[in-house]
Amino acid sequence: MKVNNHSIPFFVVDRPMSLELLKYCEIDKQKGVYGLMGHANTSKRFQKLFRDFKGNNIVKAADSGVFTKDGCKLHYKELFSTYERMGVEYGIMIDFLKDKDTTLRSAKEAIKIYNEKSYSFKLVGVAQGNTLEEYLECYEELKSLGFDYIAIGGLLKKIVNSARYVRVRDENFLWNVVKKIRNNYKNDWLFLLGCYHPKRHKIFEKFNIYGGDYKGWILNYKTSERWIDSINRELESLEKNINNSKLKRLLQEKEKISQELRKDEKSSKKKKIELDRKILSLRKKLAKEMDDEYSKKLQTHEKILSMDKNDARKYRFMQIKAYLENNIFSLFRDYLLIISCSQRKAQISNPAPAIELYDGPFFKMIRKLKNESKFSNNIHVLVISAKYGMLGLYDLIEKYNQKMTEKRAEELKNEIRKELEKFLSNKNCKEIFVCMGKNYRLTLKDFNFEVPAIYVNGKIGEKLSQMKGWLYSKKENVKSIK
Repeated sequence: MKVNNHSIPFFVVDRPMSLELLKYCEIDKQKGVYGLMGHANTSKRFQKLFRDFKGNNIVKAADSGVFTKDGCKLHYKELFSTYERMGVEYGIMIDFLKDKDTTLRSAKEAIKIYNEKSYSFKLVGVAQGNTLEEYLECYEELKSLGFDYIAIGGLLKKIVNSARYVRVRDENFLWNVVKKIRNNYKNDWLFLLGCYHPKRHKIFEKFNIYGGDYKGWILNYKTSERWIDSINRELESLEKNINNSKLKRLLQEKEKISQELRKDEKSSKKKKIELDRKILSLRKKLAKEMDDEYSKKLQTHEKILSMDKNDARKYRFMQIKAYLENNIFSLFRDYLLIISCSQRKAQISNPAPAIELYDGPFFKMIRKLKNESKFSNNIHVLVISAKYGMLGLYDLIEKYNQKMTEKRAEELKNEIRKELEKFLSNKNCKEIFVCMGKNYRLTLKDFNFEVPAIYVNGKIGEKLSQMKGWLYSKKENVKSIK
């Protein structure tokens, strides 16, 4: 049963892979209510998949696709039939960017046709305008026409040479429009088209916004090319004491091809991959002179370079899952567990999610509970690492041997403080459980959580027992914990 007591993030989806990705991220098992925002310019196959996507915490909406590349080609009767076929709870009228008068003419036609038949979805009107006054006039006219559900549109700016509208054109204008409408209509159902982002979540809550759609969620990953470029920069920093003329020449050639790639992708991409392979081969020979970190970084480089299409997709899914866990799903969890990383690493290849690569007792317990569906979906987990600083459970990492010393804790302290403050800034956390050793706890020294924080002491077995008891006490939405 969907009971939303928070503003709802609606994930924009328009192809089967988007739905597959959300299934992979287990959106239907998360605490909180989430939305799917589709549009009418999609295939009938996708529309069926959209309708069949299950989840007791899922709300579905769709718009006409008027701002997609092909625009809206359907008249209202066809559009409403499409909404019915998609199984949406909210169907959005056809609006016109910044054009109040044309939008209102469309609204009159929409509500007339909507009232001629009993539809299963709720019709959503859209307020458009160029000024604050126009938005308010449009909203008031929509109310007089009989719209009970209204979205505010036109608040995005178009990316140059693209059909996409993804950036809010003016944050101050956005919230001035919302504030003015909310002051006049305190309890109205209100939706912000295209404006959801985790950084705005608290403001959505402040103004009692039902929800907003979020297109950028699916872009939070590194491509294989960007990933390799990042690894190459790290490797170059480790090679600063190596004077190898052949490697230097290959790296210069690679930089030249990278510049060409920006101008002519098709002709340069193959050259770049071939050159990356040559550089990797040379670096493997140099690895004998380098430390263990260098060798592990090369393993990651080789793995990413050799990935096929399916592997690349798998790692794209992993990265987006980590993003959603840390930035969206965590918004609706009441409890935070902070643990230290583990010296023991699983025998799996780089890179891998932290929850899979770390193999100490804390991580084994968490994996076991999750595999048995006994880990409360109301708990978020953060990891403090001697190498990486602060991590989420699903962040991709590499094997390493760095230990947390007092010196290293002091080096990480400010970075971790900033990241933790940022993480907690838009959360409503009720309690925090810290399960770490002495040196790891130094990274949180004097940190003010502003909510009850439990620090456990004792030997590893005692800490494990206390953590187990705390986890078992947070039973919300857990099938069974014995």
